[in-house]
Amino acid sequence: MIEFLGYPFFQRALLSGVVVALVCGSLSFFVVLRRLAFVGSGVAHAAFGGVALATLIGAPPGMGALAAAVTVAFATAKASDEGALSEDTAVGVFTVAAMAVGVVALSFVQTSVDLFGLMFGNILTVDPIDLLELTGVGAAVLVATAAFFRPLLLASVDEDGAATSGVDVARMRMLVLLLLAVTVVVALKVVGILLVSALLVLPGATSRALFDRWPGLLVGSVVAALVMVLGGLLLSVALDVPSGAAIILTGTLLFVAAIGWRRKAERR
Repeated sequence: MIEFLGYPFFQRALLSGVVVALVCGSLSFFVVLRRLAFVGSGVAHAAFGGVALATLIGAPPGMGALAAAVTVAFATAKASDEGALSEDTAVGVFTVAAMAVGVVALSFVQTSVDLFGLMFGNILTVDPIDLLELTGVGAAVLVATAAFFRPLLLASVDEDGAATSGVDVARMRMLVLLLLAVTVVVALKVVGILLVSALLVLPGATSRALFDRWPGLLVGSVVAALVMVLGGLLLSVALDVPSGAAIILTGTLLFVAAIGWRRKAERR
């Protein structure tokens, strides 16, 4: 295991894992508070349509994924703001439409895109350019989250109270969804479309089982994400199993352990 630390590809995997864990751990805090688990999953699946369409027109797959994810996030926020649909319903409608576009686009092109890697991820294939993009986009998401943390927190805990305090609730809802969209694209290389939603839910859910106040919940979510990603990466190397699946299984074990600890503590 130790000898892998000397390989550049493994070093890049560790660094990219830290970036994704910090970003997803921070956003998972808001996903759990706002009950956006399905929305995160829907945005992730919508990215598939963007990748397929980008492949058809010869554009970078990552740009297509970002465009599709942001479009679905924006449309979901607008639909829910107007009161016609809930966030879950809106994202469900736009997600299936985006995936349908992807299926149609792939039927017109012989693609060289690694669809298995896109769906399930492979952190060990992160190259220097991927790492640079991850770091840049991840830093932007963290800066935006920190800059608007207080209004985001107020709107996530109590929208009516936040509106009374002067917070633009609709703007905060839009910001959360856009940050989720960007985070989904950042994490695709690591855990893939099918598993990225779990990385946005498991850290916050694990922390929620251990902490009741928001400072502990936020820190616990980030720590859980770091343990989840880095532990899963080491497990994938040790057992020679897909990295994305190993990351999610590690997170699931953490969640189960946290629930068990909470129940044991409540019995005392």
